[in-house]
Amino acid sequence: MINPDNTVLKSINFFPEQIKDSFEKSLMLGIPEEYKSIKNIVACGMGGSRFPHCIIKELFKEETTVPYLINDDYNLPGFVDENTLVILSSYSGTTEEILEISQKAYDKKAKIIGISNGGELRDFLNKINAPGYFFDPVYNPSGQPRIGFGYLIGGILGLLLNLKILNCQKDEIISAINNIKIAEIEKDAKQLATRILNKYPYYIVSEFLTGIGNSIANQTNETAKSISSFRVIPELNHHLMEGLKNPKELAKMSLFIFFFSKFYSSPIQKRFLITKEIVEKNNIETIFYELKGKNKIEQAFELMAFGSYLSMHLSSLYGENPMTVPYVDYFKKKLREI
Repeated sequence: MINPDNTVLKSINFFPEQIKDSFEKSLMLGIPEEYKSIKNIVACGMGGSRFPHCIIKELFKEETTVPYLINDDYNLPGFVDENTLVILSSYSGTTEEILEISQKAYDKKAKIIGISNGGELRDFLNKINAPGYFFDPVYNPSGQPRIGFGYLIGGILGLLLNLKILNCQKDEIISAINNIKIAEIEKDAKQLATRILNKYPYYIVSEFLTGIGNSIANQTNETAKSISSFRVIPELNHHLMEGLKNPKELAKMSLFIFFFSKFYSSPIQKRFLITKEIVEKNNIETIFYELKGKNKIEQAFELMAFGSYLSMHLSSLYGENPMTVPYVDYFKKKLREI
């Protein structure tokens, strides 16, 4: 039983508030008019500041009016120029890769905007007189970016609507936020966590939910201190199925979790059923979880919350501390010493 005063649990319970607060405030941000004529977006982020972009990019793939690239290292694509919007995303404002990229984006004369809690990123944006949305994470007492990623989700959505490069209505997003059924989602996630224990979970997603598969794998790794992967249909149908035979120990450890939606295209729905059958033919356990939301945005928010609760309850079953990331901290310390 997780103590209701647990700061991670409190933060996850605040997920709808995180999105709504940042969405409404980023919509009000004053953005220079020339930013609205950009030809492409390069979104820069790492870890819990990266996967929110992956989520939005895939969820609104058909509604985004310009190319939207995720950039997750120290370098920028060669095409970046004055017609590119570079979004610098860093929850803490201190992410090394993003701070290095920021200067490169400035040198390339890109249009720059930031989203952060502050830190050195805020100082840089102020120095070059570039706009930024800086949230106050009152709804994330855990302080962990992967637990407070609702601020990035809402903030990015607000910025894209503000820039008029996302064909979606504000009311659609607000309605979906208001329909997040926290108690029901946690109950389902807690039950699934007991089945994942001591397994290697493969989270199977597709189309508009692809980015959320990424986020759940990330949270399982960091929060539960447990290995995981996410895979995408139809891509996995072209190779992964043949890799299920060996090593033989794989079948004992693996668990394929199919996150199914009635809003997937018809060919994808068929592929989910056949893929599940093939996985089971290899004597690998499967779980078929169908999302309940009334539209794509509702189901996306539902699965985002589900992933947070799932990883938190899994961490409890393993006896791990969901707050700390000791190896990440150790890595950063060693990197500074070199």
